[in-house]
Amino acid sequence: MADKTQWASAVVTVGAGRGFVVGNRRERFVVTAGHCLPELPPYHAASYTEERTYGALLGPIDGDQIVCAECLFADPIADIAVLGTPDGQELYDEAQAYEALVGGATPVPIAELTLVRPPITLSTGATMFGRPMAESEGWMLSLDGRWFRCDVTATSRSLWIANAAEAIEEGMSGSPIVDEVGKALGVVCISAGFKTADGREMGKPREGGPNPLLTACLPGWLLSELSEADEDE
Repeated sequence: MADKTQWASAVVTVGAGRGFVVGNRRERFVVTAGHCLPELPPYHAASYTEERTYGALLGPIDGDQIVCAECLFADPIADIAVLGTPDGQELYDEAQAYEALVGGATPVPIAELTLVRPPITLSTGATMFGRPMAESEGWMLSLDGRWFRCDVTATSRSLWIANAAEAIEEGMSGSPIVDEVGKALGVVCISAGFKTADGREMGKPREGGPNPLLTACLPGWLLSELSEADEDE
């Protein structure tokens, strides 16, 4: 396993959950779970800056939330959002605070999984190919800052967590799910606990999904800009 302690520096607080810093040499963004936002911005490409900007939303993982951010993208179905610096002309001080927060982080690179269609043998003896999928080792960041292992299965749109070494707890939403070299595969959004026959919870959840697969759910413009960071390396 690679040393992932450096990636913890990219994790920030977003609302009641978390987010993580991605970007290139020119600009830094924060990826988070959509439900970590207080509310979604208006469904209008020409909405006003103040309608897309959240005050006192971000903060260091162990500090106060005093930093503003502008919502650049949100998908309420996939449960993913992208935040960026506030308008530097209208909100100069707020933009400087944002840059100070994310500027010291090592941006998390995005992982690409190769999806394959596994062969399925039918009862007739014929063979067909199933849905595209991939399996990988994954790692998540606990509430007290430790990385713990899980298994992940990716489909063409989603990421599923299983066999987590520790419980997936409230407050971890928006955290990155990274691979064995510290590249982000997805975002923690949904967990599933075990229940008795009468519906009572049995322990904290160690699996869950669907969680957004970053290469499928992030907007194309952002993936294109992040690819520039890979070219710079």
